Amino acid sequence: MTPKRTYQDEEPSASLPKRPRIFDTSSNGSIYPNHDVYPPLVHGDYTIAWICALPLELAVSRAMLDEEHPLPPNQAGDDNIYVLGRIDQHNVVMTCLPGQYGTNNAAIVATNLKRSFPSIRATLMVGIGGGSPSQADLYLGDVVVGTRVMQYDMGKVIAGGSFQETADAKTPSWLLNSAVSALRSKHGPHHSSSRMARILRSRLPNILRPNHPDRLFQASYNHLLEAPTCIDCDPAKLQPRGARLSDEPRIHYGVIASGNRVMKDGKVRDDIAQRLSALCFEMESAGMMDNLQCLPIRGICDYSDSHKNKEWQDYSAATAAAYARELLEGLPPSSRPLDRTPIINTLALARLFSSSIMLTGDVSSRLCFGTAATLAEMP
Repeated sequence: MTPKRTYQDEEPSASLPKRPRIFDTSSNGSIYPNHDVYPPLVHGDYTIAWICALPLELAVSRAMLDEEHPLPPNQAGDDNIYVLGRIDQHNVVMTCLPGQYGTNNAAIVATNLKRSFPSIRATLMVGIGGGSPSQADLYLGDVVVGTRVMQYDMGKVIAGGSFQETADAKTPSWLLNSAVSALRSKHGPHHSSSRMARILRSRLPNILRPNHPDRLFQASYNHLLEAPTCIDCDPAKLQPRGARLSDEPRIHYGVIASGNRVMKDGKVRDDIAQRLSALCFEMESAGMMDNLQCLPIRGICDYSDSHKNKEWQDYSAATAAAYARELLEGLPPSSRPLDRTPIINTLALARLFSSSIMLTGDVSSRLCFGTAATLAEMP
C-alpha cells in the first residue's frame, strides 16, 4: 500500500479507525506482523464518488487524498479507470472522462461507476468552468458551487426562431445540499475560506495564483481572430469593476448551466445567464444528475467568451478541489460498520504448532494444531 503522505501546516483531522493488520510470514515464518499491511478494500467500501472531466483536474484532485489504495479488478463491462483513496473519514473513488466531454459521456461514466461501486452516497463533479460575470461579482480562480443545474441546450425552437429551454432544474442530493448549507454558515458573509487557502498552500504548493492578468472584456467585444493572447485586445473595451482587497478566491452558490457545447460568446452567455440566473457554464453535470445527483464544484478559469485562454486552468482546478476537500471534511462518515477482525495467517499458525509437536510432543500443542489445521482449510 502506498505510504500515507504527510503535509506540513495541515490541521489535524479525524481519520478512519485503523484497519486490521495482516500477519505476514514471508520473511520470518512467524505469525507476528513484519509491517503494517492492510486487507484490500472492496468496491462496496467506497462511499464518495469524485468525477473530473480533464486529466489536469484529476491531477490536482489526487493531491487531496490522504492516502491512495490499490485498485481491485474492474467489474465486467466497466471501462472506467479509477483512483481509490481516503480523504479524512471517507473512502473515495475518483475517475476522469476518457478524453471525450459532454453530458452524454458523463452519463456513461456515471452509470458505470454507480454499478461498480454500489455504496456511493455522495458524488462530486470537480473541475473548471466558465464564469458568467453579469450574474455575480466573479473573478478568475473563484469557485462556483452548483446548488441547481440547468441543461441549457435542451429545448425547442419556437415562432420567430427563438430557442426555449425545456429542461427542468436538477438539484444535488439532500445529503450534499445539507453539507453545503453547513459549510456556507461556517464561511459567513465574506464568501471566502481560510481553510481552503491552507489546503491549497499545503497540498499544492507549486500551483500559485497566475501572474497572467485577469481581464474581463465587454460582452460585445470579440477577441482578435488567431491571436494567441489578449495582449493586442483593446484595453478601452475592458469591463469596469471594483478591485478586491484580497486575492483569496471567493465562493459563489447558485445555478450552473450545463450543455454539450463550449460557451465562447459573451452576448449569448449573458442572454442565457439572464434567463437561467446562471453563474457558470460547463459540459458534464447535466448528464449525471439523474444517476448520481452530483454536486458540481467549478473553479472559474475564463469568462465563457471569445477571450478564453488556459493560463488560469491549473489554479482554478486547484481551488475547486480544495473546496471539495473542505466539504468532505465536514461530511459525517457513513454509518456502515468496519470489519475490525484481525486477519491471521492460518497456514503459518499450523506450521508453528506442527513444529511444537515435533519438539515437545505436548498434548495441548496437538489440540492447538488440530484447531489451526481446521482454520487453514476454511475458505
